[in-house]
Amino acid sequence: MTSTNDEVLFATLIELADTTTTGFDLVSMADRLVGACVDLLGVTAAGIMLADQRKSLRVFASSNEETRVLELLELQNNDGPCLEAFSTGALIEGVDLSKHTTRWPHFTAAAQAAGFHTAYAVPMRLRDQTIGALNLFQADVAALSTHTINVARVLADMAAIGIINHWSIRQQEVLAQQLQSALNTRVIIEQAKGVIAERQGLSMGDAFEYLRSSARRAQRPIAEVAIETVSGRGSIDPARTPDALPGAGR
Repeated sequence: MTSTNDEVLFATLIELADTTTTGFDLVSMADRLVGACVDLLGVTAAGIMLADQRKSLRVFASSNEETRVLELLELQNNDGPCLEAFSTGALIEGVDLSKHTTRWPHFTAAAQAAGFHTAYAVPMRLRDQTIGALNLFQADVAALSTHTINVARVLADMAAIGIINHWSIRQQEVLAQQLQSALNTRVIIEQAKGVIAERQGLSMGDAFEYLRSSARRAQRPIAEVAIETVSGRGSIDPARTPDALPGAGR
């Protein structure tokens, strides 16, 4: 590998690992990764498949249209090296695809028709978690060197680490937003309790029961009723008097 290739490799690895930067785009990162595989590994084409929430593989990035179509056919026919790499978590080698017609009957026929005669699939994994696979295709029948395969493994592993880290950050952000939303809702409810207590001459406990029962009768979220009560857009039900509340008059 030349010094220029080394520079490209290092820059690619840094980009794959740095998913915390503002404006990070997972799709763009995946597109650059398959392009880097073609440039650095000397393969004809490359593609990435990632698992969705149901653990089903989906085509995520391809270096050209032929690769995208081939990967779609691989998924539709449920055979091919990518599926094996994902299910086993192991590197899958398909040097000279003409010798794998029994192993992957649909895939080999489609790959050869598209002009590919060698295929590799590298699992994208972090420890025991496999999230997808990196597909490598060549037009000729030739095995990749051990060094090239090791570079492919590093790229796939770093991509997996970056993607999992990105998902974790997004999940933490969603959880933080949900927590903040819940806290904001509690503040609004407390304010609504104060408004109701003042208007109706109720204790804070009875005011909350008033608010909750009003939301139930209207079949609406208590937060919506609370917001309208605080903003003055909500109406106090005159039929719901303090005497009708639990514990009133005792």
